[in-house]
Amino acid sequence: MDFNVSVCICTRNRPQELSKALHSVERSTYPAFEVIVSDDSTNDDTKKLMISHFPTVKYLEGPRKGLGANRNNVLKSVTGSHVLFIDDDVVLHENFLEMVCNKLAKIAEKENINKLIISGIENKNGQLIFPGEQSFVGWQNVSYKEGDTIKTVVINSAVFPASLFKDTLFDEKLVYGNDEVDLTTRAIKKGFKIVLLPEAINFHFPSEINRKYYEPYHDASRIYVTFKRYFATENNKFKAIIYLPYAIIHAAAFNWRYGGIRGLISTIRHTFPKSLMFIMEFLTVNSI
Repeated sequence: MDFNVSVCICTRNRPQELSKALHSVERSTYPAFEVIVSDDSTNDDTKKLMISHFPTVKYLEGPRKGLGANRNNVLKSVTGSHVLFIDDDVVLHENFLEMVCNKLAKIAEKENINKLIISGIENKNGQLIFPGEQSFVGWQNVSYKEGDTIKTVVINSAVFPASLFKDTLFDEKLVYGNDEVDLTTRAIKKGFKIVLLPEAINFHFPSEINRKYYEPYHDASRIYVTFKRYFATENNKFKAIIYLPYAIIHAAAFNWRYGGIRGLISTIRHTFPKSLMFIMEFLTVNSI
């Protein structure tokens, strides 16, 4: 059984890292059906790279509204049966797609795979990263036990059926962080299933480029996504109401403890207003 995997890369100001990612896709033992790059860069360096060195890759101008919007932008051009997102600072293991597609074919012999998501793991600078369930405050640090329903993925090593994205897209309020857990918990609610394939490993070498741009969104995205999960996906409004003040106080205390006055100021300047703005926008739209 053949699967047409669309490899999608959202990028921003990282042409050198992107070049390594694209070359790694070229080395795949199972050829990608198509490779699509959506570019949120603030200069033309990436565009020039694509034209001169990767003319066969689909290149899109990004919306420049954050990662959620950029992921949705790339999805508009997907024509494959399955989708893999990798960050621009990821190196695809040459056997990754082959292992995932073999797993899909094996499962397809016994059951319908139309709603099946396969998640591998990633090697992040030597540390193996597995999918983790969210703790109450929203950190994905709870290890799954045998028999648990897996609700999260390692986004750089997850292959989705393209059909998922017909009515389930990334939340475009999310500039950076937690977009994948927001997507997958909603997918599980709609009957999709996640299967872990730990031998399928991609390599992640987090770039320092863009980190200052993304930093103000870390806690705000986590708080918003976790509130949204409790309030809407799980339809537990009481839990969401209890969660919100606890999460904000927890973020302030945590950042004060580990970041000192700078961490506390960042929480007050960024986490509080951004998370509350996201939540109010979400509640306003969903009350109409």
